[in-house]
Amino acid sequence: MARQLAAGIVGCQLYLERKTGYRDGDDSNSVTYYDLPLRPVLQKIFSDNRRLVVFLPVGATVRILAPLLVNKTSDAAVVCVDDAGRHAVSVLSGHRGGADALAREVSAAIGAAAVITSASDALGVTPVDIVGRELGWAVEATATELTRAAAAVVNGDRVALWIDPEANVSWPCAVPLGKNIVAVDAIADVLDGAFSAALLVTDGLTPLHGAIREAGISLVVYRPPTMVAGIGCRRGVEVEHLRELLARTMEAHALSIKSVAALATADIKADEDGIVELAEEFGVPLHTFTPDQLNDSVAGHGKTTDSACGVIRPTPSAANQLLGVYGVSEPAAMLAANSRGLIVPRTKSDRATVAVARIEPRPKDY
Repeated sequence: MARQLAAGIVGCQLYLERKTGYRDGDDSNSVTYYDLPLRPVLQKIFSDNRRLVVFLPVGATVRILAPLLVNKTSDAAVVCVDDAGRHAVSVLSGHRGGADALAREVSAAIGAAAVITSASDALGVTPVDIVGRELGWAVEATATELTRAAAAVVNGDRVALWIDPEANVSWPCAVPLGKNIVAVDAIADVLDGAFSAALLVTDGLTPLHGAIREAGISLVVYRPPTMVAGIGCRRGVEVEHLRELLARTMEAHALSIKSVAALATADIKADEDGIVELAEEFGVPLHTFTPDQLNDSVAGHGKTTDSACGVIRPTPSAANQLLGVYGVSEPAAMLAANSRGLIVPRTKSDRATVAVARIEPRPKDY
């Protein structure tokens, strides 16, 4: 069964007790034989991986792994399969770690029944800790807030849902909304509705987040990847300088840096260490554009607010004309975001510039 499962999961590493013997055709890169005792072997595998399927009873698995367990945020996902292959049981880190999804994956591969006991899954209610994960949403909440908000959803308490209209996102259609989750038109309404918890989908920053928490409402904020940051800089600018400029710029415009979905620049800066390192730190792609592409997006525009789309048009930058372009950060952000304008115009330091555009029309594409 383990061999069958390993064959059905891409990138799976198979561990077999040595007495099972070598088989012709075993790939030494994907099959590892181990000697008993099992405890140190299983504990090391658990510590070194994010997902683990164990062909062992649940009780024995828990006793072996118990000394290593910390919390559902950091513990690896663990699924147990019984000796007959009848059940694939989600044991640890069901939602956040992905054990529930892994149990379903295992059941499909070997014909077992997935056993999932997470309350939100069993009751068909909103799993607040993983909403938007497949769309790249980041969750901003403490472990206590997540736990209390999840409990409020499961227990049928009143829970507010506010989706920032400026973020250009919608609630994931695959995630059920219980009758106790009430959509509000404005974030201030959260404070007026006797809510136990609040779910906010926004790429913005507001003092009301603090007020909501002070009111005793458990707050979970989802940060969808909605924006592209365009960056221009002199040669050799350190990543620390770029990071500080971007963070300061986002905060000054009440925007969350966690919603930056990509960085963008000119193709002549594609190998600029500071920009490349910043993209790697954020775990986002770096888009680059030719001088012609950058110039075409700037030509004919002055920096004015466009009433038709509520954005700012770019301004040609004389400083960049020596590079053969009329601007870098502003047009690069617009091009990568497929946007007609900017939400944050070019902001300068002594060695770099930053501009921000909101992605149109589908944030998940970036």
